[in-house]
Amino acid sequence: MTITLVKENLSALLHGGTLNKVRNIEALFQRAADTLLAKCDPIDTERIVSLSSTIYDDVYNYALPSDYKKLIDLYPQADRQSHDAGVRIQAEKFDLTKGFASKKISIESSEGTKFIRINWRTRVPKLFNGMNTLTANGTWSAVGSATGLATDTITKYSGSGSVRFNLVATGDGIQNTTMTVVDLTDEDEVADAFVPFYLKNSADVALLTSVTFRWGNDLTANYWTGVAQTAQADGTAFKVGWNLVKVPWSTATETGTVAPATVDSGRVTFAATAAITNIRVDNITFAIGKSFDIKYYSKFLFKNTAGTFITRPTTDDDTMILDSDAVNLFLHECLIAAAHQMEGVDSGFDINFARQELDVLYRRYRAEHPSQAKKAIAYYGGTPGRGRW
Repeated sequence: MTITLVKENLSALLHGGTLNKVRNIEALFQRAADTLLAKCDPIDTERIVSLSSTIYDDVYNYALPSDYKKLIDLYPQADRQSHDAGVRIQAEKFDLTKGFASKKISIESSEGTKFIRINWRTRVPKLFNGMNTLTANGTWSAVGSATGLATDTITKYSGSGSVRFNLVATGDGIQNTTMTVVDLTDEDEVADAFVPFYLKNSADVALLTSVTFRWGNDLTANYWTGVAQTAQADGTAFKVGWNLVKVPWSTATETGTVAPATVDSGRVTFAATAAITNIRVDNITFAIGKSFDIKYYSKFLFKNTAGTFITRPTTDDDTMILDSDAVNLFLHECLIAAAHQMEGVDSGFDINFARQELDVLYRRYRAEHPSQAKKAIAYYGGTPGRGRW
């Protein structure tokens, strides 16, 4: 239904009067839509899209679609099996069990941005270097004017330690050309590298510009250089504490000819606007992701003429997406919102009439189209390690 038809129907509900007294009617439509969406999950708002990132083992945070409202389903795009059903659990339980659980989902938010946490075991990552000490696997040395290289056994991402150093000038970092050979034949040009690093405070976060990873048979003639990363793997900004960047092999630049079966060198460098002390780097891996679709309820009830979902209509040619069995829900929510503004002699009557109609309409609609949203559970019965988590 176009916004033109919505206005015509709303005018009829208002006794055929003009809508000129309604201030900013597009904002009224948005308020009515938000009220409706808070009360039910219209089947017309279901959407299926590809998750913006492929899913990896031991990488948990992923971006949600911008119009996400509630989760219905998450599943592999290809060859879904009967056991490929994700269980949504509460945030604390997700974090406590992520080391051994699989097919668990948590919807969370940070600073006003919702994101999805996914623990779905698909393919074990290939360890590039555990970085437990400066010399545990080859020797890590300074790049540029970096100073203070040391093993840090306190602040670590995994294992027994991390490599710590001071960035004196932009482009500084660490490198290792003597590590045990890693066979990346299966990962060649299809995997992504994951580099965890640590920033100690907000001042350091403000100084950091990007992170670059290089790997190959050496670091001077035959190597790959990844695109400099300016945000974390899930698209969020760098933060205090451990950050995780994803370096796609598919967009990296090859220098010389790299033999993927005998990779033994790696370099991590940082671009910054001033010196940063005590950066830690740890546990670099390569992982091949799996593509997933996400089915969810959208929080947008409108589409523009280009077919883009929007939260508020801007022209009369925009469309309200509800089908005939839900249209009256929206119109009567609009009637209440309009009557509040117009404050005429019929306002009280219109509001009471709309509320009575909506009571019946919502009950009928929920009975016909019950919500399919996944609810978060606090506990999923069974003993950890026996396939129930």
